[in-house]
Amino acid sequence: MISKQKRQEMILDIIQHQTISNQEDLLAQLNGRGVETTQTTISRDIRALNIVRQKDSVGQLRYQQLQETTVEKTEKGSTTAVDEAIKEYAYFAKSVAFMTIVKTTDGSGNAVAGIIDDANLPEVVATLAGFNTIYVTSTTAQSAEQLANHWAALIG
Repeated sequence: MISKQKRQEMILDIIQHQTISNQEDLLAQLNGRGVETTQTTISRDIRALNIVRQKDSVGQLRYQQLQETTVEKTEKGSTTAVDEAIKEYAYFAKSVAFMTIVKTTDGSGNAVAGIIDDANLPEVVATLAGFNTIYVTSTTAQSAEQLANHWAALIG
């Protein structure tokens, strides 16, 4: 049986050297290297490694690890990490009632939402994310508006 650290190192190696655009292909590559794992474990590893699906230099969607500025220079689960992720991957933030809607670059929604969740911000009850959109639920409309204004200022 392979260790979690070794499996995650293999995942990073695979996505850096091959065009992998979905979890099934990544699982097949790992299986081809003799690693027996599940799609659920791969999903957890993708989140833990801050891997997102983004367009590469030729416009093809593929798994890539978030930039060093977001992952290594900020403490995971901190307000700073959230701010860095918003600055790097979001292009729109607006409050609607007690929610904040955040639009991100293609494939970044889930990873950025994970960073927001990990930060345990007092204004955030929960997030719901998709390919490029995040719904952030707050306790009050005022909290949602404060988040939206702060994030919109970061976006510029």
